[in-house]
Amino acid sequence: MNIRKAVFLTVLVLAVTAMVLPLVGMRSAAAGSGGPTTAAKASVISSPAQQSIARDQANEGAQAGAPESGPITAETLGALGLSRAANPAEASAKIKNILRNRGKKAGGSGDLSIQSGQPNILNARSALSVALMTNIGGRDNQFDEVTLIADWDGREDCAADREQKVDDFSGIPAGSEIDFVLTRTAISEHTVANGFNENVYYYGDSVGNLWIGTDTNPGITSGPGVDVFNQVNIPALVNTGASGGFTRTQSGLGCTDDQVTVTGIAVQPVADLSDFGLCGTIGEVVYVSIFDAEGCSANAANQPIRTRIFAFAFTDGVGVGAATPAGVLQVFSAQVGNLAGVAVDDDGSLYFHLVDLIQFTGGAIFKAAPIPHVPGTGCTLRSTRVVPSIPTVGLTSVTPLASASVRLTNYSSGGPGAAGTLTPLFGDVVSITAGPCNVVYAAVSRSLVTTDDPATQLTEGLFPAPSAFGAAGTPSMVISFADCSGAFDVCSGAATGAVTTNVGGNLPVADGFADVAATGLTPARGVNNFRVFVQGNGPAIAATNPVIGLSSGATPLKVDMQVDYQIHAGIAVSEEGTVFVISGGAPGGPGKNPSPMVTEVLCFPDVCPADRRADFVDLRGNTLPNPPASGGNVGDGDSDRFDHIFYQAPIDAVTLTPAGLAGLSRGFLRYTNRLAPNAMGTGVTLGQTGGQQVLGDNATAGTIIFENLDPGHQVAGGDDQNTPFRGDDNDGAGTPPLTGLLSGGFEFVFGGPVGTAGCVWNGFFWNSNGNITLGIGDTSNVVTVPAFRSGAPKIAPAWADLNPNARALDLRDFPVMAVGFANVNAFKIRWINVPEFGKEVCTGDGGGFSNTFSITLYDDGTGAVVSGSATSSDENNSRGFNAANPIGNNSVDFDWAEGPTDLQFRTEPNTNVIVGCSPRPNGSGFIVFDYCRMDLLGTAERPVLVGFSIGGLSPLN
Repeated sequence: MNIRKAVFLTVLVLAVTAMVLPLVGMRSAAAGSGGPTTAAKASVISSPAQQSIARDQANEGAQAGAPESGPITAETLGALGLSRAANPAEASAKIKNILRNRGKKAGGSGDLSIQSGQPNILNARSALSVALMTNIGGRDNQFDEVTLIADWDGREDCAADREQKVDDFSGIPAGSEIDFVLTRTAISEHTVANGFNENVYYYGDSVGNLWIGTDTNPGITSGPGVDVFNQVNIPALVNTGASGGFTRTQSGLGCTDDQVTVTGIAVQPVADLSDFGLCGTIGEVVYVSIFDAEGCSANAANQPIRTRIFAFAFTDGVGVGAATPAGVLQVFSAQVGNLAGVAVDDDGSLYFHLVDLIQFTGGAIFKAAPIPHVPGTGCTLRSTRVVPSIPTVGLTSVTPLASASVRLTNYSSGGPGAAGTLTPLFGDVVSITAGPCNVVYAAVSRSLVTTDDPATQLTEGLFPAPSAFGAAGTPSMVISFADCSGAFDVCSGAATGAVTTNVGGNLPVADGFADVAATGLTPARGVNNFRVFVQGNGPAIAATNPVIGLSSGATPLKVDMQVDYQIHAGIAVSEEGTVFVISGGAPGGPGKNPSPMVTEVLCFPDVCPADRRADFVDLRGNTLPNPPASGGNVGDGDSDRFDHIFYQAPIDAVTLTPAGLAGLSRGFLRYTNRLAPNAMGTGVTLGQTGGQQVLGDNATAGTIIFENLDPGHQVAGGDDQNTPFRGDDNDGAGTPPLTGLLSGGFEFVFGGPVGTAGCVWNGFFWNSNGNITLGIGDTSNVVTVPAFRSGAPKIAPAWADLNPNARALDLRDFPVMAVGFANVNAFKIRWINVPEFGKEVCTGDGGGFSNTFSITLYDDGTGAVVSGSATSSDENNSRGFNAANPIGNNSVDFDWAEGPTDLQFRTEPNTNVIVGCSPRPNGSGFIVFDYCRMDLLGTAERPVLVGFSIGGLSPLN
């Protein structure tokens, strides 16, 4: 302990020194980290001229193609939080042995089980599509944990109220003299809530390990949830050919340094593994990006290879083999760095970040979109939703590059004809993720201003902002990119005459380049081809700046948020479009460490309206959340940091500073393409082993029970078994009737007076033709208004003649279907790339991208306690009333309350009085339709109906 205190004092002295000495001239010093032990390391010499370039010379007009053959300086690596282990291979081996010897949930020694302070009540059998996973700890403190955190108490208050430790590396760095930190996380689609019997997790570290952890008996536990783990050491995989059950079959990859850092993990939940030699097998692909600071192999220009991206394929096994290795491919390498990691969108496209850390000319985000191809020997032409190989690309490349299997674009360039060459703004991007409708979100550090004082410069990245933002530069922020135009589809054109013929070219579609933020703007990369989601610390962006893309006065929300320029950053987006981002908190204080006393995850909803801008949310005053009390639900008239604090890292007992956070991810909906052993409802074979992966043409599946997508019973309606008992765990009435403890927490009110059995629904029928029905399925593809009115109760974002089973007709199509919880009171049903019947081949020629849309159903979740009333506040309640018992577990009478969710406050414009409003009135059944790419035209011959009908109405009225 005394040694660790001494270490902390040393770090503190260095931090104080850093506050005095500005980080300037970062390239003036030679690289100070040790070289690799691999004999094949390439010899690299950098010229004195390259070493002496001042950082402040970097700007958006920097000369393209700057050499990347010099070393990255020790100062740059230190600023990013990167350090060198004395013997990385030995460190990885020691970590593995320590984890194995320590034991796990049962039968282990339990010598270290440090907890982060949240109640350990998270049931990992619940829907992880509404949970986050992050790493806690880092160097020089006691924490090194992988943990799940969630807001499941039913309050919807943007505050985590529970956690479960996934894995525990605590004590490894201190106890074994290993310089090691965890860096990134990801949750597999293979979870109990998605029909499997195990949960699978992924996490990476600073010495090049990908860890695959499996919890074979998920539930509630105070110790590590993972029972077994698999370690894949990437340097060993590349340099020796095998590691962790994966064998490298590719040749000519060269070598890596013996220490690399995992900078990104992105899960592709639905993939045809034909590229890995398993023709037609549906599994999961995990993309892992690494940063090789030293480099080992070099390209033809003698530039060291510093970035590599790998695709690891898994099939669904059982027990300890739940994530069964099925092959690995190196899909990309580059001479420039990767800091912000990788992301995957709904279409299976892969996004990755590249940045120049030698000449500091800038950074860029690239998009690799899969296209139908012939994957290997014995497979036919098909779409696989996998990116098996990415063409070599430079930071300044704009022209699309295509191979047999992928189309690569410089996504953040602004597109062909965009003003400027390379923007330094994207060099300050530290983490990326993809949200609904293929929107890409990025966490961005405050831009460098060379005239700022040393203390301010500690909070800044290493790249200046484009001159369009003025001398003050840009603040810490979250930005988003969307690509909806620039090209035209190939299917929707119609020839003249009575017969519709597909001639193409009517509807705008994505072209691989991020669109400008508003129509009428000339594309300018790094200036107007993104939208500011929320602003943090630093100068405010003026409302008139073209990057805003809206009319004057539309300045995005600005709060106290510090996005550190660290390789350990994190950002995630929920199915509702809520953005979570790490503010401050470099693990264990490496690098510049600009915010040693703040380590938080901030939560920014975007539903009112859903416009890629953080909502004004007034949930509480200037009070920190304190689960389960959560800080009190009293607004103060503003939307500041306190309203958006989702999670705070624990205080380390040695350093008396918050532990670090590194990496952020969320779980998945249930993708029916992945067949799982457990059903979504009685008699429902959709998505079940032995059943169908998607709905057939003109087919239905039901009744799908909401609660079956949350077998842990903490998400559906919120948790009502733990204080403050704000959730809903009652079944009783409703259609279909449910039985059993803790079931029925989510119900949807639709179709008649509240309280009647015919309008409270515990499940639904999922129909292939763009709609759901209640009580009975509907396979009809004859779209008419009379049928809409007189048939079953129907909710239709796009009732049309669709074919989710298009892959049976043409393997170039790849429709995907997903379902599950988007929040405790929100349930989502998705159709992804489902073509119109008769246009399957046309869509296949275009890469398989087609109609993508969804329904979100909302339980009001706001019923108040009603004493002595004959009408239950919980719409599907059938128990007697007991005001003294808040726990509605279906075994005893309870207080009938189904919430309420916390109020959100607004200032009444006439009186200036702050008033609280319920997000959804009691008894309401809100419905939200989300549309992504849509190819439906809605012609007289092929109609489309959108809306809802309570059913059983006169067809003539």
